[in-house]
Parts: sequence; C-alpha cells; structure tokens
Amino acid sequence: MNNAELQAYLEEHSHIIDTFRDKGLAYQNEKNQKRQPAKRWNENKVDRAVDKTVAEFIANIQVKLAFNIRGEHANAYQTWLTFIEQNEVVEALAASVNEMTFE
Repeated sequence: MNNAELQAYLEEHSHIIDTFRDKGLAYQNEKNQKRQPAKRWNENKVDRAVDKTVAEFIANIQVKLAFNIRGEHANAYQTWLTFIEQNEVVEALAASVNEMTFE
C-alpha cells in the first residue's frame, strides 16, 4: 500500500486525516499570527505547509506499517488491509490524533 492508497483508506474509514489537518491548520494559523505583519504568510502558503505536514504524517504511518508487514505477500493490498483491521490501527491512530497537540 503506497501513501496515496493509505491516505484514501484512512479518509474513507475514519476522520483521522481531517482531524490531523484541522489541528495542523490551527497550529499554522497561530504560528502565522505571531509573525511580524510584513512576514506573515498568505492563506495559500499556510495551506501548503499543512499539506506538507499531512503528507509527512501519512508517509510516517506508511513506513511504520511497512516495517510490521513483512513476508511473501507484503506488497499485496489485502495483506495491508488485514493487518490494519486485525491490529485496530485505525482506532489507535484516531485515539492518538485526538490527543495530539502541535508545538
């Protein structure tokens, strides 16, 4: 499962990405307000920073899952789904993201 497939799966089966994005956006907006007025980012730049953070978050999850999904069928999409469901990955991620704070 690549990053795009993982992101699509998480978006379809949970609100993890939305919650993470909302928290990241609030953090970036707060950080932006602390900048000098002349150095504040426009909305597009803030959005790009949030998009980058979300992409890094997905990539990090994908790498950690890939480390645990090994064997002959490690590249099979169904193997990933089975691992995610059996290990309640979505539920654990949801709990972690809900407790997460950006600093």
